[in-house]
Amino acid sequence: MKSLPFTVTLIVSVGTVFVCGEFFGFPWWLRLITTMGTMIVLEAANQAVGRARARRLAR
Repeated sequence: MKSLPFTVTLIVSVGTVFVCGEFFGFPWWLRLITTMGTMIVLEAANQAVGRARARRLAR
């Protein structure tokens, strides 16, 4: 697998929001921020892994 599909990122973000909402009582606006933060972190990890793989293959 070259990178995570967007659906995996979306499902993990929704799962994180559900957990934060149910167990920590986050209001809707904090859930929205949590969703965006999770998606940004997962996409950054995807980019880092892709760049490391490209560097390794270029050698």
